[in-house]
Order: sequence, then C-alpha cells, then structure tokens
Amino acid sequence: MESMKSKRIFYNLFIGVLGQIITILLGLALPRFFITSFGSEINGLISSITQIYVYINLLEAGVGTATLQALYKPIASDDKKEINSILSATSAYYKKTGYLYLLSIFIFAVVYPLAFKTSIDNFTVFLVIVFSGLGGVVNYFFHGKYRILLEAEGKNYIVLALSTVVNILTSATKIILIINGFDVIAVQFSFFVVNLLQVFVIGYIIKKDYKWINLNAQPNYNSINQKSSVLIHQVSYMIFSNTDVLILTMFTNLKVVSVYTIYSLFFRAISQILSIANNSGSFYLGQIFSKDKSKFSKLIDLNEFVFYVLSFSSYITLFVGLIPFLKIYTNGFSDINYIDVNLAILFLLIEIVKVAKPVMNSVVSVSGHFKQTQNRAIIEMSINIIVSIIGVKFLGIYGVLIGTIIALLYRSNDFVLYANKIILNRSCAKSYLRWIFNVAILSIIIYIFNFINLNFYTYFDAFIKYGLIFIVIFCFVFTVNCILFKEDFKLLLKIIKTKTI
Repeated sequence: MESMKSKRIFYNLFIGVLGQIITILLGLALPRFFITSFGSEINGLISSITQIYVYINLLEAGVGTATLQALYKPIASDDKKEINSILSATSAYYKKTGYLYLLSIFIFAVVYPLAFKTSIDNFTVFLVIVFSGLGGVVNYFFHGKYRILLEAEGKNYIVLALSTVVNILTSATKIILIINGFDVIAVQFSFFVVNLLQVFVIGYIIKKDYKWINLNAQPNYNSINQKSSVLIHQVSYMIFSNTDVLILTMFTNLKVVSVYTIYSLFFRAISQILSIANNSGSFYLGQIFSKDKSKFSKLIDLNEFVFYVLSFSSYITLFVGLIPFLKIYTNGFSDINYIDVNLAILFLLIEIVKVAKPVMNSVVSVSGHFKQTQNRAIIEMSINIIVSIIGVKFLGIYGVLIGTIIALLYRSNDFVLYANKIILNRSCAKSYLRWIFNVAILSIIIYIFNFINLNFYTYFDAFIKYGLIFIVIFCFVFTVNCILFKEDFKLLLKIIKTKTI
C-alpha cells in the first residue's frame, strides 16, 4: 500500500511537472503570435478575460476543496458508502450552481465591453468571452466532482495528463488558425471545441474503473458544510493571484495589462510547477493526518525543506536571466516597452514573500481549519485591494505589485504562525530560519551576478545557459540547506533509499 502511494506521488510529480513545462513553452509561444498578429490590446483582452474567469470559477472553489478534505478519511478506510454520500452532496451543489455559472458568462460578455476601455468592437469582445468560458461550463456540469475524487485518491496525474494533452491541442490549433489568417473569434471558438474532449475522457474513466459510484445515494451535506469558509480562503488566493490584472484593466489600459502578463507568465509558470511539486503528495498527507501526527509533522518539515530548495533555486535562476531573455522574446513588440528591471524585481519579491505560504497552507487545508482562519483571509483580501487601488493611482503598475507584496507579508507570516503553533503545536522558529537563510543565499547569488554580463543571443542559447545556471545555483542552494537542516536531509535520503514514505 505504501509503495503504491509512493508511485502515485511520483506520477503526480512527474506528469505534473512535465505538463507544466509543456504549458510554459506553449505559453511563451502563444502571446507572441497574438501580439504580432493582433497587437498588444488583443493579448491584454485575452489575459484580462482569463483572469476574470478565475473569479467566476470560484463557484466551484469552495465545494471542491471542502469535498477533497472530506474524502480523505473514507478513502483511507475504503468506505465506499461514505464516498458516495459525499459525492452525491457535491453533485447536487454542482447542478444548482452550474446554471449560475452559465448565466455569469453571458452577463460578463455583455458588461465587459461597456465597462472597460478598448478599441476592439463590442461584438468581438462578446464572442471571445463566450467561447472562452463555455468549455468550463460543460466541464463543470459533467466531471468536476469526478476530478476531485481522482485527486483525493492520489490519481491527479490522470487529470494533469489530460489537461496537458488538451493544452497541446488547443495551443496547436490556435497557432495554426492564426498563421492561416483566422480572426480572434475563430481562435477562441477552437479553444471551446477542443476543451470538450475532457468530458468524454473523464466520463470513460469513471464508467470503466468506478462502476460502484452512485450519485443517487443519500447525500451527506454535513460533509461539505465548510464550503463557505473554504470559499473565503479561495477568494483570498484569487485576490493576490489575479486582482492585479483586474485593477490594471480598470485603471490603466490593455497594453499595460499585456506588459504585466508577459512578466507574470514567467513567474507564474515557475509557481505552478512548484505548486504541483508541493501538492503531489497532498492526498497522502490528508490521509495520514488523523492517523499519525508525529509522522505528519516530520513530513511537513521535509516538504518545506524540498519546497524551499526548489523555489529559491528556480526564482534566482529566472531572475538573473529574465531581462536578457525578454530582450529576445519581445523583439518586434513596438507598441509599448516591455523591458523594465523594476518590474522583474517586484515580481521576484512577490514570489520570495509567497514561498513561506504553500506548505503551511497545506497543513491548514488537510486539517480542515477553514472556518478558524477565514477572518485572516478576509484581512489579506482587504489589504491587497485597498493598497493596490491606492498604489495604481500614484505608481501605476508598480503600485499594484506593491499592494500584492504587502498583503503577502501579512498572510505568509500568518500561515507560518498558525500552522506551527495551533495545528502542529510546535515552535515556528525553524520555518522562519529556513526563509531567512534562503533569502541570504538569494542576495549573495544575485550580488555575484551583478558582475556577470549575461546575454542570450538565440532561444537555444538561452535554453542552454539557463540550464547550466540552474544546475549551479541548485547545487549551491541544496548543499547549504543540507548543512543547515541535517534532519530533513537525512529523512529525504531515507525515503529515496527505501522508496517508501
């Protein structure tokens, strides 16, 4: 059993990271095609629409995480009756809110061109918004609940693999259509059509491997009664992840949004890979939390050790080569300046402050402490909105990023304190020391690179140099962390040798 769970963690990690790397490459290619073919304003439009859909998807966020947390225990004990009761309650919620999801899309499509400044005609904006969202509605109705079940069982690699295939197909279709002169409406319609593939594949898997599922079972609504509290946490996450684009859309223009999304593209790509690494074993943590708190605590330390090493190595590497790479990537973008060292610094600060958050967020999530911490999420949300709106008035795009940094300073610190002291009943000194030491390492490496004239001449040249830089930085960061945190390193070696958790 432990060996099977170890394999699932590996599959989740490997397929998730591979899929994200493919997504990064496609994500780098698509904006160039959109900007060179349609201009920065269309790219900004697509980016702002994508971010607003994140908010609409909050209809699912609360019940999704609440269901996931509720499923851990019955899955660990193989209680199919309880699993069916939870899925039945979740399915009922999806049906009720699915129509609201559909209505939200059409309201959004009508209001957006009236509310935001753009030279793009209203009919084009309307259709782009509708075709961008209909695929999500269909998936919401038909396979949302099943995706959560697969994740709770540790089979998230199935969803990740399917998502990667769909991403490849949609991106390839978009590029082909753009090259052949199709307009942006046709491009987004192709996105809707290809996304329908997920419905059929997930449906086939459930029909084949989960014949025992009965959505007509007596629903256990009490099992997902924390969905409202979970939703507050999800809103908080969406605020610091996506409010920047919304505020920039409202108070600046779509060209500025396009600049923001190009920088965000790189940092968010790294963040998503790290999130996959952090979450690859979350199903196991959820199942073991109620069984062995001591083991759970040690695994959290190990998770934090690995996450910090990967995070700091990745963000340092990205930062030292970002401006040289952007000079190649944005060559030919003439309608607005994309090269700005200050933006790179601010985006780096966001990720470095945020790095303390994900692992401790996992502790709060698997322990089910959603209601107890919801007020903290509201405070983070308020800080981000207020400071960002004030900041954008005086500092433009810089002010929005500063608002995100201030909100994260509060919330990341809060997660470290709450998870360690309240849930794990231990000192939080180790978490703080881990962050401080790695920030010191980051400062030293960046200082050294100030004396190195780093240039990229082609994409291939950038790929080779980035790879070499990452290897050197990773080895240095890993070695220092192994020396400073020997117990975590010993546990890592033990797991690697025995291939069991």
